[in-house]
Amino acid sequence: MGLLFFNIAFIFSFDRIYPEECKINCIAEVTSMKEEKTYYNKYIVRVLENKEIEKSKNTKLIIYVDKKLNFVPSDVINICGNFQKAEENRNYGGFNYRRFLKQEKIYGIVYCDKVIKIGENSKIINFEKVRLYISNKIESIYDGEYSDFLNGILIGKKEGISDDIKENFKNSSISHILAISGMHVTYIVVGLTYFLKKILKSNKLKNTILIFFLISFTAITGFSVSCIRACIMNIMVLLSGNIYRKNNFYISFIFSLIIILIINPFNIFNVGMWLSYAGTLGIVMFYNFFVRFSEIKINRLFSNKLNDKNICKNLSKIFKSISQKLIKLFFISFSAQIFIAPIMIYVFNTISLSFFISNILVSFFIGPILIIGYVSIILSVFLFPVSKLIANIEKLFIYIVFYISKICSNFPLSKIYVPTPKLITILIFYIIVFGIVYLFKIKRFYMIKLFLSFKFLKKQIKKVNKKYYIYIFAILLIIILFNFIKINDNLKINFIDVGQGDSCLITTPKGKHILIDGGEGNSDKYDYGKNVLLPYLLDRKVVKVDYLIISHCDSDHIGGLFEVLNNIKVKNILIGVQVQNSTQLEDLIEIANKKRIKIFSLKSGDCINIEKNIRINVLWPDLDNLINENVLNNNSLVFKFLYKDFSCIFTGDIEDIAEKKILEKYQNNLDILNSNILKVAHHGSKTSSTIEFLNQVKPQIALIGVGKNNNFGHPNNIVLEHLSNLMCKIYRTDEDGEISIIIDNNFRISITKNN
Repeated sequence: MGLLFFNIAFIFSFDRIYPEECKINCIAEVTSMKEEKTYYNKYIVRVLENKEIEKSKNTKLIIYVDKKLNFVPSDVINICGNFQKAEENRNYGGFNYRRFLKQEKIYGIVYCDKVIKIGENSKIINFEKVRLYISNKIESIYDGEYSDFLNGILIGKKEGISDDIKENFKNSSISHILAISGMHVTYIVVGLTYFLKKILKSNKLKNTILIFFLISFTAITGFSVSCIRACIMNIMVLLSGNIYRKNNFYISFIFSLIIILIINPFNIFNVGMWLSYAGTLGIVMFYNFFVRFSEIKINRLFSNKLNDKNICKNLSKIFKSISQKLIKLFFISFSAQIFIAPIMIYVFNTISLSFFISNILVSFFIGPILIIGYVSIILSVFLFPVSKLIANIEKLFIYIVFYISKICSNFPLSKIYVPTPKLITILIFYIIVFGIVYLFKIKRFYMIKLFLSFKFLKKQIKKVNKKYYIYIFAILLIIILFNFIKINDNLKINFIDVGQGDSCLITTPKGKHILIDGGEGNSDKYDYGKNVLLPYLLDRKVVKVDYLIISHCDSDHIGGLFEVLNNIKVKNILIGVQVQNSTQLEDLIEIANKKRIKIFSLKSGDCINIEKNIRINVLWPDLDNLINENVLNNNSLVFKFLYKDFSCIFTGDIEDIAEKKILEKYQNNLDILNSNILKVAHHGSKTSSTIEFLNQVKPQIALIGVGKNNNFGHPNNIVLEHLSNLMCKIYRTDEDGEISIIIDNNFRISITKNN
């Protein structure tokens, strides 16, 4: 009960202990280390003393320190630096890093200016030290990616696993093997049980030793939710054996869930927990039925093949045995996927049809990899040369798993992107699944007959009560209504936060989608196309872009569009006439030509009719007046988006020289520049947004796409002052996140910010 009240207090106090940003000076104990591949080392620390923020005692923080400084778990250090809370989701449906850290009870991040070791806490048992010791042993036996992989699957230290390997595992639907889960715990329990049976006669003593080992194993592997779930459920089985009671799976299942949520209520948002529980439930509910059904089919198939010849009988038995094993492996994966698939679609927007191939192939090797891995660690303590010898076998198995993941991730249907479903749709799916399971349980043999005999099925369908058809029809109708009927009479403009770049999604009243620019991507920098823009579009249920508009070919505008082109249907690409060759544009055009996407090169005076009352008027570039200075920026595509009496001007990255040329070009019709909304040029740089240009646009609202804490000084204070003098409302992505604008039928403008 005390723990429950503590966690209730934890929920309400989490965001109140520390301010958003502050200077911090405290004494803390290092609890774990996660080495970064940059100039900093990353540690998790527990605050021991902070005189300025008294309530911060025992809170956990992430600290970044200079790469030259190295600490180990239990070191007591004095840290001085800048504290800030983690980012929340800056776009609709985006990744909420702050909520993610809450699952680890981490309150924020400190970028340290000064760190001094002042002692060591040796009073408590530090499982992180044991983890570090095992990690060092793994690194002494194995090298490179093999060492990183084994650190991940044996002790849950996944930081070193390369992004390519993680991506291959994810795309081939085998990323679950990277998490310490029920499979790992099962192998350990089976192995230890076999060993303890040889030396102990008492089952109670054996079970008690196993319980203490499972608790220690959970601590050593970092208290991952999937491992806690598996260990609690196994501990309940062992306790049932000690008190001579039969264990009930569903009681263990629910009890472990309650314990995990009491430990940390924010685990309710933990995707790993969702996948662990869903996969386990799917296997328990469906595996036995599928295996029973397949065995009946296999027995019938091979009984027809048998004859009096002994050779044929033996061959049939061999093929029958192999078939049964393969089918069992398939149905373990398939049963789990039934419950996991909706979660994967909701969280990652992906579904894989190659999962059964990858999971069956990998299942032959993952067991030996785990067993040999743990054995090699134990042997390295006593017989290091022997551990190095068996490491060669381990490396071969790991190489095969890497190869399988790479091949399966490149299958045509290994990664299918789908829009984010509504929660009500997922709920209906699970209701239907549970309903089917219920029918199978109350009329098990009857339902099996239905599956085994199509003729019998046809006869029995006529006998089914008509009310069941009504229920099924009603459920399907609800699903259709929630997914396919769209009521949208408004114009929506979503100015997306893609860091130091621009991206905007416009949705018309008739449901057409216009995407303007895509932020940075397809480079060594953070790929906003892959990590932000594509997930954002899928969260917005955008599966087709009618018009993809490229303002110019700077990487912070065009880079993120490659991921969109490769994974979402695009009908038309609009781009201004080009003065200078661009490698990125050439690559993009090559992809567009392969996909047979229409490309239109635009110049001033062109007009694109999107739908009734909606058009695009191109203002720049001018073929007769192209600018040779900073050609990419100053010849950006500048256009006016019009919806009845509403208008919005998009300016790309034009500078003052281009603004003057535009004013000269339209000096006899300056009203053409008047607009309700201005997308401020070049991220609010001082080289743009002259007073003369702003006075002619006269915007009510200014949108600035700018990265938080950028090194360019964007937006410039003089530009902000000019906009303020025009009584213009200023919205900037570094402070406001995504900016969503809705224009209704009465042309009322409503704005929401994602922060």
